[in-house]
Amino acid sequence: MKPAIHLLASTLGCAVAACATPGKVQADDLKLKDGTKISGTIVGFEQNAFKVKTSYGFALVEKDQVVLISMPEATKAPADKPPVTADLKTPSVEKPKNEPAAGSPPAALPPVAPVSKPAPTVAAAAPAPAPAVAKNSAPLAPSPAPAPPEKPKPAPEPIREQVSGNTYTNETYRFRMFKPPDWDVIASAPAVLPGAITAMGTADDTTYLLIGQEPAGKSLAADMDATEHRLREVMENFRALSEEHLTVSGQTAMEHRFRGSVDQHDWSGVVVLFARGEKLYTIFGMTRADNDLVQLQENVISRAISSLQFTE
Repeated sequence: MKPAIHLLASTLGCAVAACATPGKVQADDLKLKDGTKISGTIVGFEQNAFKVKTSYGFALVEKDQVVLISMPEATKAPADKPPVTADLKTPSVEKPKNEPAAGSPPAALPPVAPVSKPAPTVAAAAPAPAPAVAKNSAPLAPSPAPAPPEKPKPAPEPIREQVSGNTYTNETYRFRMFKPPDWDVIASAPAVLPGAITAMGTADDTTYLLIGQEPAGKSLAADMDATEHRLREVMENFRALSEEHLTVSGQTAMEHRFRGSVDQHDWSGVVVLFARGEKLYTIFGMTRADNDLVQLQENVISRAISSLQFTE
């Protein structure tokens, strides 16, 4: 998948997490076959895929798609403080100056009268005194019990989806929508992009549509502000164009349109947020704006978004 769709996925979860960015740390860089580079920390390997902790959550990257992994060099010790190493050699013993050289006969020594030494006396070890405790002092608090180990998170439910003609149906999350004839479903997207429940786009990588689901935040306005803040961080020359309210599957939604540069190309984008029950749904659409089909593809994206209907 191309950098544009990774940019879409990087904004998922921003509303709830407030896009908090920790201090800069050295990261592992994974270069994929299609030229995409994913930066993060490799924390595991499962189901023939690397589990990478990125700035936008955890991502599973299939091993077969990785062509190069660059890891940070280990921090070197300061030159003025060399590490202390144990000397395992046998220590040398300095010989007395009057000791005869090896191989020479020993000189005659004068007789020495034996000296009787008294037997050493061993004093009984006195018990250690108990620590003094002030009369008015509080008793020492017991050390806290260790926290129980965290339970592993359950694996996400596999997404069941199908396409019939120009209708896409997501059986896992129970919704259907219009799928343009020249679009393909990106089946691997939910496994690689955290938060995504479906993704589709054109074969020439010029148009994408991504839908994500997460726990709802305090308000749609706060969620939209956080999402737009994240877009400003990851896109060059970001410009907010318009905002309006619309209805998606009977729910009031907020729509923001924008422009920005990704991978040295200008893109036209739209983000739609709406809450349904305790879940927040995020819909991102992006199409290349540096060609003559931009207006046509913008209309196709809008038709796909407005066609979304839940089947529950």
